[in-house]
Amino acid sequence: MGSKYKDALEDMVWQFAYRRGGPYLSTGGLSALEHGFEVLGWEDPHEVADGDHLCDVEGCYNFTVAQGGMWAETGYWMLCDEHSAEYRQGELQPKMKERSIKREASRGEDGCLPMPKRK
Repeated sequence: MGSKYKDALEDMVWQFAYRRGGPYLSTGGLSALEHGFEVLGWEDPHEVADGDHLCDVEGCYNFTVAQGGMWAETGYWMLCDEHSAEYRQGELQPKMKERSIKREASRGEDGCLPMPKRK
């Protein structure tokens, strides 16, 4: 499968797959998603690497639903529903994952992340 088609399929699967507790995507028994998982070579459920799709709070593996604005004085954090609700309720900022702290430390003076190097 051509790279651009595989990338498009993976984008669609990410958009429509079920997110069940923890860092997993699932087909939920939908045949179109099952076919997409099969073409991508993924098991069902598919374990997600702890990257930018998951909450920045240490120990949390829920998917991100809110980005930026929460505890903004310390970074542009990406949070799950539970942790963004804690922010809105006035809770103190929890400890963030090391990869998230490093990501925020890499921002330039303009507040932007460095552009990724193309392969």
